Amino acid sequence: MSENGKLSKFWLWELTRPAFEDWLDNEPAPVVVLGIGSIEQHGPHLPLGMDSLGARYFIHEVASRTNSVAFHPVWPGYSPHHMGFRGTVTLSEDTLLNVLMDCIGSLADHGVKRFVLTNHHGGNSNIFSLAIQMAKRYHGVMVTAPRGPSDTELAKIQGERSRKYWDVHSGVNETSGALYMFKEFVEMWRIPEDWKPSLSIDPQLMEYFDTEREDYELVSQVRAASGQPDTDDFSADGIYGLNDPRDADPEEYRKRFEERIKFFEDFIKLWKTIPIPPAYKE
Repeated sequence: MSENGKLSKFWLWELTRPAFEDWLDNEPAPVVVLGIGSIEQHGPHLPLGMDSLGARYFIHEVASRTNSVAFHPVWPGYSPHHMGFRGTVTLSEDTLLNVLMDCIGSLADHGVKRFVLTNHHGGNSNIFSLAIQMAKRYHGVMVTAPRGPSDTELAKIQGERSRKYWDVHSGVNETSGALYMFKEFVEMWRIPEDWKPSLSIDPQLMEYFDTEREDYELVSQVRAASGQPDTDDFSADGIYGLNDPRDADPEEYRKRFEERIKFFEDFIKLWKTIPIPPAYKE
C-alpha cells in the first residue's frame, strides 16, 4: 500500500504495481534497500539461513523507518568454502554478480536512482563491491553500502571480540544476533556441554590471534594469508571462533542492532537531501 508516496508495506513483492508507482512518483527521493546473505552451515546450533534471515530483518527495519522499498532478491550467496558441510547452497560468482546487476538494472529502468545495499555474509564481499562499481557505470544509478557506526562502545567491544577470538562465524556475535532476531530457529542444545574450539590451525598461527602483541598488525595479516580455503579444512563443527557461543548476549546485540539501524536511517535521510548529480540524470 502507498498513498501520496507514503508506504504502509515495504517489501517490493507485497506492493501492487499501482502502489509501487505511487511511491515512485510521489516520494521525493525514492530509495531501494537491497540486501543479501547466504544459505550455508552455521555450526551445529544456528540455522542454515542465518545470514539471509538477518539480512531480511535488517532490510525491513531500515526501509520501514525511511519510507524505502525493501528488497531481498535471493536467499543463497557465494559460499563455496562451506560446501564441505551438508545443507549449504552456493551461487557461482558470476550468478551472484548477475543477480545483483539484473535486479538493480530492472529497478533502474523504472526510475529508481538511489540504492542502499547491505551485505550480511563475508563471502559475498568482493562480488558485492564489484556490483556497486558496475551498477554505477552501466545502470547510471547511485549505489552505496553504508558501514557504521564504528566508534561506539559496543562496536569496539564486538570488533575486539572478533579480532581476539576470531569470532566471525557462528560464535558469540552471530549467536547473539540469532537469539535476538529469530530465536525460534536456534538450537543451542546441539552444542555439546564440553564444547571446545574444533579448529585445526598451525600452533604458530594460533599465537597470532593475540591482540596484545606489538606486531599484531603484521602477524594477523600473515595468519590471514596462511588460511586454508574451505571451512572443513580447519573446523570440525563449522564454528570459527575460539570463544564459546553459549556466552551469547541477545540484549547486547539488540543495542548494537539499534545503533546500526539508526546509522542507516540517518544516512538515508541525509542522502535524500543531496540532488542527483548530472551524470546520473537521464
